[in-house]
Amino acid sequence: MEDAAAAAIETALKNQWNEALVLQYGRIPPGRIATTQPSARLLAAESWLRAHSDSPALGVTLGHLSSELQQWGKAEDYLHRAIAQGAGSDAWEELGHVHVAQKDDATARLCYLNALRAARCEATEPVPGRSVREQIFDASVIEERDQHGVPRLPG
Repeated sequence: MEDAAAAAIETALKNQWNEALVLQYGRIPPGRIATTQPSARLLAAESWLRAHSDSPALGVTLGHLSSELQQWGKAEDYLHRAIAQGAGSDAWEELGHVHVAQKDDATARLCYLNALRAARCEATEPVPGRSVREQIFDASVIEERDQHGVPRLPG
């Protein structure tokens, strides 16, 4: 079933991008055969990044899939970027899980508190230790160009 779910979502996303489907793609449990393993799904999701670099849902999915592979630094980067691009409590909660796995309880508590605040539409607190360079990178998006090479405006 995991294979069928992953294939169906991949096909649907090729036809039309949908933020809710991207989140569901990241939530598919690891399958019994290679095509639905987190590494294969992470590669598929990373291939969408070029066309959808400003997608908060894709950042959450990439962060979740990276954490399933215990790629903590990569997961943190994707999740911080998703948060900077407007992802809400899902991203904060997933970032909390990443910090728990790394035994950073203080940061994990802050992330879980921010998840609750985001769900209530309250202001969140930044994670300590993030440099200005990292914060700027989190908010940046890849420039998109049309078939003639003309830059597209974000939208």
